[in-house]
Amino acid sequence: MIEIIKKRDGFALARNGVVLVHHTPLTPAARVGTGTCTIEMKNGHYTIKEETLAWRESGVHVEAAKDAATIECGLTLAVSEGERWMRITPSWRGEAAVNRFSLEIALDGEQPIFGGGEQFSHLDLRGRVLPMWVSEGGVGRGANYVRFFANLHSGRGGSKEHTYYPQPSFVTADGRWAYLESTAFSRFDFSAPGRCSIAVHELPPSLYLGKEETMEEAVAALSALVGRQPRLPSWAHDGLILGVQGGRAVVAEKLRRALEAGIKVTALWCQDWQGIRMTTYGKQLFWNWQYDDSLYPDLPGFIEELHEQGIKFLGYINPYLACDGPFYQEAVEGGFLVKDPQSGEAYITRSTTFDIAIVDLCNEDAVRWYKEIIKTHLLGIGLDGWMADFGEYLPTDSVLYGGGDPYLEHNRYPVRWAALNSEAIAEAGRSEDVLFFCRSGFSGSSGAASLIWAGDQTVDFLLDNGLPSVIPAAISAAASGVGNWHFDIGGFLSFAWIKRKRELLARSCELAAFTPVMRTHEGIRPTVNVQFDEDGAMLAHFARMVGIHSDLLFYHQAVAEEYQRRGVPPISAVVVEGRVAQGQYFYGSDLLIAPMIKGRAKRRRVVLPPGRWVHFFTHQVFDGGTYRMAGPMGSPPVFIRQESEYHERLLAIGRREG
Repeated sequence: MIEIIKKRDGFALARNGVVLVHHTPLTPAARVGTGTCTIEMKNGHYTIKEETLAWRESGVHVEAAKDAATIECGLTLAVSEGERWMRITPSWRGEAAVNRFSLEIALDGEQPIFGGGEQFSHLDLRGRVLPMWVSEGGVGRGANYVRFFANLHSGRGGSKEHTYYPQPSFVTADGRWAYLESTAFSRFDFSAPGRCSIAVHELPPSLYLGKEETMEEAVAALSALVGRQPRLPSWAHDGLILGVQGGRAVVAEKLRRALEAGIKVTALWCQDWQGIRMTTYGKQLFWNWQYDDSLYPDLPGFIEELHEQGIKFLGYINPYLACDGPFYQEAVEGGFLVKDPQSGEAYITRSTTFDIAIVDLCNEDAVRWYKEIIKTHLLGIGLDGWMADFGEYLPTDSVLYGGGDPYLEHNRYPVRWAALNSEAIAEAGRSEDVLFFCRSGFSGSSGAASLIWAGDQTVDFLLDNGLPSVIPAAISAAASGVGNWHFDIGGFLSFAWIKRKRELLARSCELAAFTPVMRTHEGIRPTVNVQFDEDGAMLAHFARMVGIHSDLLFYHQAVAEEYQRRGVPPISAVVVEGRVAQGQYFYGSDLLIAPMIKGRAKRRRVVLPPGRWVHFFTHQVFDGGTYRMAGPMGSPPVFIRQESEYHERLLAIGRREG
């Protein structure tokens, strides 16, 4: 229940005895103000060029009712209660307009904080300030040589805060949680111990606060608000989605090698199904969504042949159109594109080296047109799914159908994009068996996107942008309510001297074996990267790890069902005595994974929570504690909770592979 605790110089707002908001004249709970902000976008990366802000200060009066409370802070905060949350709805009745709002949330300063959408550099958010703005991730992210050279080359270096999928929410290890219902730019400031300061560039519709007994229950409460992903088709868990390209003959040969090596291939993913565009960045795609009959002659017939073998076929699409493709002309004639405010024509931007236009998803006619493209040219020729890429590029100075505000639509755009894909599949009657995966997102994406992937990692062990970064990405996404998540095995980005080596590919494959979905990527420069079929040893390694993943089908389905039933995602952080175990994660409640994520490493530090744990591969039993563990290739440190109901079944898989 809601409690208003009055004090001589302020008040505290509590739910079920836990203070969530407190106010004094020196530390106001909520404020309104006015401000301006200019956000510059280049190649999908944002930079705040100019920002002004002026807060208003005001007195406080508190009123309480039986089922709700109203707190007068100059503005009005209407407080109501749901089964698992307290909702705060701000309103302003002053004569002068306001467009800024802030709220201080009370936290336990000793408890780790997770979420904020998909974060690649930060696991525990304490001490961090997170901007909530959909963006390309950038190259390098941290203060490292890769970021330096990416900026020198093309200004594409990112920061530790850039992310494809931000979400204005968080959960704490002791079960507190918060969610801001707004698509405006916002900041979550955890820099001061014991509180989170939320500042948003509008007077938001509402904020939700709650306190559960555990972190997993807090995530469950949050996921009920932001939406839960649908079940994946069972084939997505049952083998490798093999990412290959190069045309029908090349793809067929790579599939033959994989199958002869004993790799269980559940699907081919051919991102170049609609053609390629060679650029200075590498092998990119031609953004017009019809199959290329020179690369893939009679693609529908090829897909039928694959289906006869029990293998699915996946492609690629995004919400942008190449300006030299026929669909671009259709979009211009139909008025389906985002407009330039100066010319009134299509807003032309760039992706690496080529011009693109952006489909206006505020225009229902444009949405219907794009869904027909999907139903005719993807589903209509037999595709079983696709990468639904991008979603970050909506410019803030664009003109949208119906006069929508691009500052509010920018973060909403990837949600609309995911919904468009989901609706097209549903309208075709294929919701049960088609899979699409998105990299960009915002609040609400989890209710529409069947699968999320972690975007573009460098093909190395770089902490903020390479293989290690997928672990905080997985945990933070899960803490934001995402249940179906995966990453590119082997990474994507390579340039100059950065090339994928066999150790990186092998370790990446090991990590992926203990996630819901395994999918490879050849990378942006396939010819310089080690691939799954590099030699017999690599083929055997893939066969082993994919076999383990396939044997775990019952477990994948069990943890997926737990997500559907309770809203608890399969992946979570390992927290022991208030400390976060870096580079580790739980997969479900019964598998603890400590992958090898440093180059040339033979051993690593492993933290096991209290209880008894059985090594998946060696079958040795360990008590909770901290250890230095060996991680030979093919047998990373993975542990089964001894009390698990699946203990014997999991151990049997480990015995076969140990």
